[in-house]
Amino acid sequence: MRAYLGAAACARVADEMVGVAVVLLVLHRTSSPALAGAMVTAYTLPSIVSGPVLGAWLDRATHRRAILAGGGLLLAAATAGVALTAGRSWVPFALAVLTGFAVPLTSGGYSSLVPHLVPASGLARANALDAAVFNVAAIAGPGLAGVLAAALSPDAAVLAISGLALVGAALTALLPAVPPVPRERSGLLSTVRAGVRHLVRTPPLLGATLTSALSLGSVGVLATALPLRTAELGAGQSAAGLVWAALEVGCLAATLVLGRRLQDRRVDLVVYACTAAYGVAMLTWPLAGSLVVLLALALAAGLVEGLALPGIMATRQRHSPPELLAQVSITGASLKVGGFALGAALGGWLVPAAGPGTAIAVVAAAQLGAAALGWAVGRYSVAVPIRSERPAQ
Repeated sequence: MRAYLGAAACARVADEMVGVAVVLLVLHRTSSPALAGAMVTAYTLPSIVSGPVLGAWLDRATHRRAILAGGGLLLAAATAGVALTAGRSWVPFALAVLTGFAVPLTSGGYSSLVPHLVPASGLARANALDAAVFNVAAIAGPGLAGVLAAALSPDAAVLAISGLALVGAALTALLPAVPPVPRERSGLLSTVRAGVRHLVRTPPLLGATLTSALSLGSVGVLATALPLRTAELGAGQSAAGLVWAALEVGCLAATLVLGRRLQDRRVDLVVYACTAAYGVAMLTWPLAGSLVVLLALALAAGLVEGLALPGIMATRQRHSPPELLAQVSITGASLKVGGFALGAALGGWLVPAAGPGTAIAVVAAAQLGAAALGWAVGRYSVAVPIRSERPAQ
């Protein structure tokens, strides 16, 4: 797991840097917020289409490490190309779209390796550590991009993504080999259909997936709402980064302290409960009278929401056969990433029309709705684990 965590951390920090570094570079070169936002959408939206296919490919592949490392090499090459061409042609948008198709490999793709690297008895702890990597990357990635852009230049921040992605690809290539799961011979499209059918026909899996996708999709609105909310509090728009960091610190603390205890057969209930609690906690954000109070409320929201991520990981593993786990994981991750992109686009309309405080309240209500919908879909499950209890390879 130490080797895995190093590889996944490099890949995910590089991915988290993109939204800040590329935006700053495009703004520096063009002074156009619209073009900067379009670059982020171009990078995140393709995952909705690519997720199921990438997952099916990874489930069938003999050399999973090579595919994941290839995703890192693609990100490294694309960001180097963006640094060279941003503001001068249409090429950066094409590179963002091309790389965006591989984004789900960074999240669900790496996570699908975890059951192959640890014995069943250590899976809950491994999931907690894997979720912690997501939280650390969400804190470190934007922060590192911002520091490099301010201290050196936006170009340097984008090139740092390229370097970090190369390191992640190299570490991925050194991971233990994961043999393909024995399965009946079938075409790629047949595998895609089988994975989608399994996701749709497994109530706890479908419920937890709907909850997580709708939750993160609505959170995309905060990309616009939080900078304006912190400006209202007299702290400036850049203080929104501190709010995101406080939220992730809370998630990280909850994951490290409690994540290894997620072993109940109805672990999908944790996803619904944490998402609902997150919504209740977020309802207090518009009431904050200062940045300090808002940061404390964000930290509290992270503490109650933190187990949702290891919860969805455990749900996928518990309710997916080994030969479909990568596809289920990557499809779920792609829906979340694509949902966030759509939410961010919605925020560009909602926040100016309703104001940041109202927009945040809408996002909070959406968390409650997402939790209720997921629970309603998943409540009829028989919840019998189907994951193979074979030892780690």
